[in-house]
Amino acid sequence: MLVGNLANIISNLFFPLKDKYWSFILTFSVFAIGFVARPFGAAIFGHIGDKYGRKTALTISIISMSISIAYMMVIPVYSSIGIYAPVLLIICRLIQGVSLGGEAGNAAFLIEHSNNGKNNGLLGSYEVLSAVIGSLMATLVIIITHYFTDDNFLVWGWRIPFLIGLLMGIVSVYIRCRNSESPAYYIYKEKNTLVRFPVVALFKNYKRPLLLAICIDCVENCSFHIFMVFFVNFVNELSSTHVDLQLNFMNVIAGIGISVCGVLTVFFGAISDFIGKRKIMMIASIGLFCVSIPVFWTLNQGSYIYIVIGYILFTVPFAATLGPSSAAMSELFPTNVRYTGFGLARNISSAIAGGMAPLVCTWLIRITDIKIAPALYVMFWAVISYVALSVIKERDIYIDW
Repeated sequence: MLVGNLANIISNLFFPLKDKYWSFILTFSVFAIGFVARPFGAAIFGHIGDKYGRKTALTISIISMSISIAYMMVIPVYSSIGIYAPVLLIICRLIQGVSLGGEAGNAAFLIEHSNNGKNNGLLGSYEVLSAVIGSLMATLVIIITHYFTDDNFLVWGWRIPFLIGLLMGIVSVYIRCRNSESPAYYIYKEKNTLVRFPVVALFKNYKRPLLLAICIDCVENCSFHIFMVFFVNFVNELSSTHVDLQLNFMNVIAGIGISVCGVLTVFFGAISDFIGKRKIMMIASIGLFCVSIPVFWTLNQGSYIYIVIGYILFTVPFAATLGPSSAAMSELFPTNVRYTGFGLARNISSAIAGGMAPLVCTWLIRITDIKIAPALYVMFWAVISYVALSVIKERDIYIDW
């Protein structure tokens, strides 16, 4: 997430082109490359998680993630080593992408600790909440670092957020090592019903739930990366063209928006256990379809009040898709392929709808010269997810926690 949030800095340091839009497009392409690698990570770590245990897979993935962050922290910039700088950045993003592919299993791990499926919507929301908190911390670290380093931020200050990310990764490794294994996994292991090759079993017997899970997650993934990455860079760019908009204050608005989103994510996850996960996500998809154009229009008005209104309009339906999504997807797979199925679905949707979002949105603005053009991208995926949610039947649901 740091690569996305620091896109306006990385574009200058690693892709110093005269056309700022092409610098952003190349930076967001590097950001997207990590997401292309995520399905491969999901397949690798899904196999480990379903065959050898969720705890093992999650521990290995966070270790490899921490290693990639460490390398990104010390990469020389373009002015020092030329073309090798972006090449090294791409390699680190590929490693990071594979590692993140394994992290998606967190949701299955948490939900399998639920009380007979009674609160799996709430527990599933904790997994996506961790991503929201990560984005919030990234934003806060950037604000604080920028404030204290000031003119040195472009020289060395931008590396500090990666250092903090590395330290958090080390703490996460310690926590993962102390976690207990999923009870549902042990039950399947004792019954000797674990499959030898989960990926093969998934594509052989669970193609329909895999496709449905990918499609219902697309609107959440698209909205997440527009909200957490594109909006931040979008409003930062506004601050450079509107002298009355201060960069740090714009980041504060983004931080508050992310905080509210985190609270609403848990709220919608909790009430989905009573109202229904698919029902909430279908209403939210309609909401995102309706507010997309007004949101991008308000963000382009160049005033604080309009930017705040834009964030409010987008936050509520976005959080409503985010909260129940993990549980809704996990219910489509039985325990013996759940880690692999959920991980692949989330990461494939990330690759086609999420990680591409900042790149596509920037490209749409560049070729059309219409600042609200990215709204069409959100609307497209909202329709796809709504249709997928509407065709899910009771026979598609597995409750074997």
